Amino acid sequence: MSIFPQGAYGAYGAYGAYGAYGAYSATGAYGAYGAYGKYGAPPESPVLANALISTHDGISGVQLQDLGGVLPGAPNNTKNLPRLSAGVRAAIYQAELGPTVDVTYASECGNPTAVLWRQAVDPADHQILRRDPMVIMSPPDIEQFKKQMTLISNYAQIRPDREAEILTQIEVPMPFYAAIVFIDPARTPYTLELLNAALAFASNAYQRIKYTLAVKRPIELSPQIQPMIPTPTHGALPSGHATEAFIIARLLWKLLLQSNTPQYEDTAHWGEMLMRLASRIATNRTVAGVHYPVDSVAGALLGLTLAQHVYSMCRGGNWWSTSFHGTRFDPHEDFNWHQLYNADGDKMKPFAQSPCEVWMTGEEVKVNAGVAPSPVLSWLWSRALKEWKDIRSKTA
Repeated sequence: MSIFPQGAYGAYGAYGAYGAYGAYSATGAYGAYGAYGKYGAPPESPVLANALISTHDGISGVQLQDLGGVLPGAPNNTKNLPRLSAGVRAAIYQAELGPTVDVTYASECGNPTAVLWRQAVDPADHQILRRDPMVIMSPPDIEQFKKQMTLISNYAQIRPDREAEILTQIEVPMPFYAAIVFIDPARTPYTLELLNAALAFASNAYQRIKYTLAVKRPIELSPQIQPMIPTPTHGALPSGHATEAFIIARLLWKLLLQSNTPQYEDTAHWGEMLMRLASRIATNRTVAGVHYPVDSVAGALLGLTLAQHVYSMCRGGNWWSTSFHGTRFDPHEDFNWHQLYNADGDKMKPFAQSPCEVWMTGEEVKVNAGVAPSPVLSWLWSRALKEWKDIRSKTA
């Protein structure tokens, strides 16, 4: 899935080394990163290979006897990272993030439950792995989903108004975030690397939870839904688009807040706008007919929680443990992100409830003493953060 959908920002193809905005691919490990294109021939060109062979034969001469002093490399050192290609760094980020979570299945009174565990090595004994529940998620029952079908049908009436948004948001809709904050491959390359790493990590997590819960899509409940786009084959809850939209929004908001740039730290307007955008992206999937509103509720909760986890891995600090109990959710309710999160102060809500029952809980959890952030991810966060710090002249 490309951060910048092909065609949506076609004019940016002039950036050369990044090709189109589609160069950053969450699944292809930056596969379209065509920096060598500017040298006139692709690196796999047979013509170039033959030219290099003949050049070697023409100039190499007799084998050198004295190669001089060569120092060994710096093993496991972040100083190596700037010299690696973006694709290699992307793989290293996933190697850091991937082992920090695991998903298990449980059943309570016949209701499936997925548990996303946060895993950390005990600093005192590296052979001991500590596991703590980070997200506990169970879906509504079928009767609740049936009641949500009315909301989906009502949303279908605005499909003509949302068509352009829905189609350009099938892939990760970074151009929409770039309309709020100044994201650009030349200006914020490390921010894009950070978001790409978070998206790839989040995708693995929510796909495993979807598989565990196996929630049927709206098209399987009624022949009248008739989605305006193809229905994905994976389960409905949690919404992957909601998860991705909110992990992007919150990580960007954290970068803005930490930059100490006046316009970002003085008000919560930027965070509010980022969350409104994430909410609209999530809701558009219901408008399209492929998701229930409650899918967006679960996805937003997962995305917000994972954003805090990624931040904790990058900078240290506390993480959040959350739970979503779908059978307690009022099926007549629509998606409302304000029930989960407050942009002013960047705080998760401790609970959310329907008239009678609490269906979401959240609790801040302190990091175990001695557990340090990942040096690799800390390096990435520091590079991304510098891209948001204000540049001022000496006379300012």
